[in-house]
Amino acid sequence: MAILVICCVALAACASNFPRYASDFSLIVPNGSYAITASHCVQCSCGPGNLKLYCMPASLAVSCSSMQCKNSNLMVGNYTAQQSSAGCNVTSCNYGGFVNGSIVTTLSTSLQPRCPGAQQFPPLIAPPTSVIRDSMFAPSPAPQSDGLRTLAPRSSLVPSTTGSLPGLAPVGGPLGSASDACSLVNSLATFPIASLLFFFFKFVFAIL
Repeated sequence: MAILVICCVALAACASNFPRYASDFSLIVPNGSYAITASHCVQCSCGPGNLKLYCMPASLAVSCSSMQCKNSNLMVGNYTAQQSSAGCNVTSCNYGGFVNGSIVTTLSTSLQPRCPGAQQFPPLIAPPTSVIRDSMFAPSPAPQSDGLRTLAPRSSLVPSTTGSLPGLAPVGGPLGSASDACSLVNSLATFPIASLLFFFFKFVFAIL
């Protein structure tokens, strides 16, 4: 009896906590990758140091709404840290989703055991600069000779019709003179007489 075992492997990812009315609600970014949101204005990354979603202005942002948190000079992705006897007071400007074409920002303050270090980003892999051609897409080779004799092409010349009948002009050509027509009539008229003389002499020799 065969037993089918299905294994599910959970992939590490960073989940967002944007409100339900945001257009990028439930945004999930896999660990070690990026995601562009807010109409190509915000870039969110995950890892590699932790699984906390980090968002900042996209490098290719052109025309975007304000990304500055209210009552602060901080922009999305910026923070300030102040060490104290109780810990580290961290104030950060976070991205809160894309709502009705506007970027929502939230200013948060928290007390952490130690101040955060520099933000780590996933490595960027440059796209390939050249394309490797596959042999299956190469052009077909030129046809090779099989050793057979190649037939010469047929001539496109039209055979001459000048020798068809004596005294007649070729097809499509100019008509002959009156003397040519008379000679033709005379040769046709003498043909029956010559035939009669031939049969007469043949009959006489047969009797003798």
